[in-house]
Amino acid sequence: MNLAGTMQLEARGEREIIVTRAFDATRTMVFRAFTEPKLLKRWLLGPPGWELTVCEMDLKVGGAYRWLWRHEMSGNEMGIRGVFREVVPPGRIVHTERFDQEWYPGEALVISEFVEQDGRTTLQLTLRYESVQARDIALKSPMESGMAAGYDRLDDLLESHATPAGSADKTDLVLTRIIDAPVEAVWAAWTQPDLVMRWWGPDGFTAPMARIDFREGGTSLVCMHSPRFGNLYSTWRYREIEPKQRIEYIHNLADENGTNIDPGKIGMPPDFPIDQRHTVVFRAVDNGRTEVIVTEHDWPPGRMMELARLGLSQCLHKMAAIFA
Repeated sequence: MNLAGTMQLEARGEREIIVTRAFDATRTMVFRAFTEPKLLKRWLLGPPGWELTVCEMDLKVGGAYRWLWRHEMSGNEMGIRGVFREVVPPGRIVHTERFDQEWYPGEALVISEFVEQDGRTTLQLTLRYESVQARDIALKSPMESGMAAGYDRLDDLLESHATPAGSADKTDLVLTRIIDAPVEAVWAAWTQPDLVMRWWGPDGFTAPMARIDFREGGTSLVCMHSPRFGNLYSTWRYREIEPKQRIEYIHNLADENGTNIDPGKIGMPPDFPIDQRHTVVFRAVDNGRTEVIVTEHDWPPGRMMELARLGLSQCLHKMAAIFA
């Protein structure tokens, strides 16, 4: 049984190395840490004295990645490159691996699988080499100690991004939509007031106002309206923005002045999320289209979450209609 903080590494068969490590975080959080350059640069540092200076990733099937480490004293460099074969958020990544300096012959296939149970995520990493010789060279290298140190740093990073205590019984609401428009256009739909007003709110609602302060640390105020419920306001407080790739913001219910309010005071159930983290990921796909992945984190399972799922689905449908 694997415990968070303990890494296991073993040879399997003639050409494989299996690495297992558990983390006290949801697999969505762990998957982000393995796929977002801004986070990778904070934990995938290599041996002491090294720094990940280049972290380029086109996270899609057929997309390439490039990592380059530089030693701060000697200036020596070590690089890896490869191509993604499978990308299934937030559960599985398969990619090739080839070092610039061939310290083992040929190329490896790296399979990363993330399994969550009770708020804890277990990573199983399978490294499959082209030959017994290549696998044995990797086994004799400082690979194990370097990976263990990196995963310890990842523990610290995940702790700093942890959700509040008691959220283990909550789950993420994730919806994916392919929109028939390039990334630049879909990005604008999330960042330009006139476009936000065309899709914000489920069926039966209009969006009469959107004051967008789109910058890290900025807060937008949006309003949706229906004859039955009147005006309902929300704030989006932006935590991280990676242009045309990813937006992370905190969603709150608010009044018309942008002051956050207690959901219970407007009739929401006691477990309605406060300070709910949202992430939006944009990925270019074939024929100039865009895949949008929206995650609303830490919903208590139940009727309110299913209503939120329906509402978000209808919002994304309205957004897609802008470009139809």
